[in-house]
Amino acid sequence: MDEESQVSERTATDLVRYALACHASGKPIKRENLKTHVLGNTPTRNTRPLLDRANELLSQNFGLRMVPLPSHEKTLTNNAKAQPAATKWVLQSTLPNDARQRLELAQTEDQQAILGFAATVLSLVFVSNMSVSVDQLVLYVRKLGPPQCIAAPADTREATSYASDAQMESAAREAIGYLTRQGYLDKVKLGASGGGEHSAETQATQATQATQLPTDDRHDEGMMYTWGPKARVEFQPLDMARFIAAATGQECTDEFIKTIGRAYGSNITASQ
Repeated sequence: MDEESQVSERTATDLVRYALACHASGKPIKRENLKTHVLGNTPTRNTRPLLDRANELLSQNFGLRMVPLPSHEKTLTNNAKAQPAATKWVLQSTLPNDARQRLELAQTEDQQAILGFAATVLSLVFVSNMSVSVDQLVLYVRKLGPPQCIAAPADTREATSYASDAQMESAAREAIGYLTRQGYLDKVKLGASGGGEHSAETQATQATQATQLPTDDRHDEGMMYTWGPKARVEFQPLDMARFIAAATGQECTDEFIKTIGRAYGSNITASQ
């Protein structure tokens, strides 16, 4: 192996380490941070070979791969135009369902609580034709009770028995805002043409004219929540159907999957 190849292999290994560190902390892998944390003074004009080699190492050794996070524009609109180069990635398992847990990185109690909470909230959006009004989602989250690690200090579960309606709503909105900042949810405003049918390609097109708005906008008339880019990468339709079956104590039969697919707004297949 010549010196240039050795440098490339070392850089790819550094990228693997950085990707695993981001994954463990629940953060996306940002292109803008590659130079600081991976490339350093290494001259690299084209990062594609580096990304490809890092993905090979991740797949061979950890059963993972880096996948680009879809942009908000692609998430919310069925845009056929060419998308810009990816600027963020997350790690996704390449293993079949029955083998994933053996190689997944250990999670803290807080991480498990957040993931379980996110999956539950996303399942409610999933079975609502992939769009839920702001008020409805706030109501759902109030009933669920957000985990203490993302709730405001004054609104922990121990305090829910005497918390005021305003405190409970504040805690619910804070939890929804957290999921939005993490990329699990998107808050959108529907255009005058109204909502549209979901296609297998877009997974959840909110409307022909959907516009992302700031998460702290309290003018909720006409506002909806849908899945964000991170949710679309981490949760597949079939996995979500299985999660709902397990959470409700039902068997995930073909008929159950068909029923969930009707609520989702699109047929769910094994390839999804």
